[in-house]
Amino acid sequence: MHWDVTKYVILFIIAISIQYTLNKILYELKEIKKNLIKKM
Repeated sequence: MHWDVTKYVILFIIAISIQYTLNKILYELKEIKKNLIKKM
């Protein structure tokens, strides 16, 4: 029983960090795109 809870907590933390990383990548891509448009 205890192991199940731990497993879900770990999965939850992993999911949050993946989400955070994806958001950061998307944000940086948007910034790069903005800069490219400015250069053109």
